[in-house]
Amino acid sequence: MSSNSGANVRKRGFLLRYALRSFAVVFLLAFLIRAFLFSSYAMSSSSMLPSVWPGDFIVAGRLMAKKLDRGQVVVLRCPGYRERICLKRVVGLAGDRVEFREGKLVINGQAAIYRPLGSEFQTEEVEGRSWGVWPATAAGVDKDPLVVPPDSVYLLNDRRSDADDSRSWGALSVASIDAKALRVWISLDWFDGDKIRSWPRIRWARLLRSID
Repeated sequence: MSSNSGANVRKRGFLLRYALRSFAVVFLLAFLIRAFLFSSYAMSSSSMLPSVWPGDFIVAGRLMAKKLDRGQVVVLRCPGYRERICLKRVVGLAGDRVEFREGKLVINGQAAIYRPLGSEFQTEEVEGRSWGVWPATAAGVDKDPLVVPPDSVYLLNDRRSDADDSRSWGALSVASIDAKALRVWISLDWFDGDKIRSWPRIRWARLLRSID
């Protein structure tokens, strides 16, 4: 074997080892980011309209999940359905007294302020923080006051006709929250009226949209 052939073999061996090691490093970094920093989730239900739409793919921060504030949207395993992922909004913090009067949210004796947001939606304001909600078409039943325990939060769907939230479960431990929803990185619309499209349409206006 000539010296040039031997050099070429060594060069190819070095490039192969370099590629494998680089792939291993990238894979490890991706795993660590996925496990400890950020995750991506797909939204399939309408329970968080108008803030999060069916077909939204969201980025969520894992390290931010243990320091929560009112109004934030969080990701968790659905109580009773651990195989399902839920998105809910934090409306009550530890020590808050949460109740509903005629379907309206009341925190610590102060009724939320509602303003129109388009034809179907409203903004809901609590202690200076506001977000969009899809109110129930009829006044909901009153809900007895609940004081949120320490290290817990009270979670609601933005679509208030869907009561699969703390109105049914009660307050949940902060430890049960997986991540805080941050942004929509892509949004796909599979529907054309009542029909399902063969290929989804990208909702360009929702790309990189922050989740309020």
